[in-house]
Order: sequence, then structure tokens, then C-alpha cells
Amino acid sequence: MALTATTRGELTRTAILQAAHDLFIQQGYHGTSMRQIAQKAHLALGGLYNHFSSKEQVFEAVFLTFHPYHEVLPLIANAQGATVEQLFQDAMQRMTLVVEEHPGFLNLMFIELVEFKSAHSRQLFNNLFPQGQQIVKRLAESFPEQLRMIPELMVVRTFLGLFLGYFLTQAALDPGAPLEFKQDAMQYFVDIYLHGVLAKPEPARPDHS
Repeated sequence: MALTATTRGELTRTAILQAAHDLFIQQGYHGTSMRQIAQKAHLALGGLYNHFSSKEQVFEAVFLTFHPYHEVLPLIANAQGATVEQLFQDAMQRMTLVVEEHPGFLNLMFIELVEFKSAHSRQLFNNLFPQGQQIVKRLAESFPEQLRMIPELMVVRTFLGLFLGYFLTQAALDPGAPLEFKQDAMQYFVDIYLHGVLAKPEPARPDHS
């Protein structure tokens, strides 16, 4: 997300977060020191500690500030489509554009999962899930005959899984993968999410004997 600041303190904090973000992405969490963050932010080490008491506190602020959910949720809420399938396709495309503008997002996610066992994600999800639940509720009200009766929070969780699965497989396997792995991948992800992989049996023909 774009960082904005007005006061001197906010400007300093913004510089720290941007510097820490870039270093965490380039060097990893353990490869980055508080001294390096201070140097990159053009601060004395003591100046950094005036804002953050530890490197973990810096990472938490970076994770919550740069996570794209700030932009993703409004885009999902405004997704367009005449059917549920069109709406999901539009939502995925909107989310994809945001994440592609945040190339370090997956790096931060891996640090959060591996180093902190998702400790900071809980705060994020406390904000994310209620908003997602409201979006699903509006979706169910708009398309009452097209959706199964599934708990709203489970729809949020599975859609989040669809979203992360798409980007994880793209980041891990896409560069050297064959064309079939890449072509129309997003459309297939949404199609399989909505309809599954099992072929629907043909309706039985009436017996006129």
C-alpha cells in the first residue's frame, strides 16, 4: 500500500517501515538487523528504538501496513457480474492486480508463517473475517438461488484458500512450467472452486418400453 505521512514523527515511522519492508524482502527476517533498518531509514540506531522496541515489533508493523487486504476488500465488495461465476471471476482478477503490485507480499507471508507461527495474522483476520462475512451475506442476498447453504465464514475461508493457492502455485512452479500449467489458470481455479472436478452425470433417459 502507499504510505502517507504528515508530521515529522509520521515521516520517520514511514521511512522505517519502508526500509524494513525492503530489507525483509531482500534479506529475510533473520538476515536483517535493527542497525541495518536504521541505516537504510537514515536514522541513528537510538532513533529507531524511539519508535520500535524490537525487530519483531517492526515486522508486525510492516506486515499489517503492507498487507494488501487494505485494498483487496473494497475491490471484492465492488466486484461486478450478472452471475455468481462472473462475480467470482471479477473478484479474482481484481485481487490478482493488487497482489501483482505487491511483489513482496508472499515473502512477508512466509516470514509470518515460519518465524512467527501466524501470531500477527490473528489480528489481521479479526478485521478481515467480519468484513468478508458481510460481503458473502450481500452475495447470498443478491443470488439466493445460485448459492448453497454454506456458513458465511467458511465461504470466506475457502475463497481465501483459493486466492492463496493460486499465487503460491504460480510463485513456486509457474516460471518453468509447461503452457498447460499457465494458460487460463485463474479461470480454471475459479471454475473448479465453484463446480469441482467431478463430471456431472447425465440425466437418466426415460424408459419408453
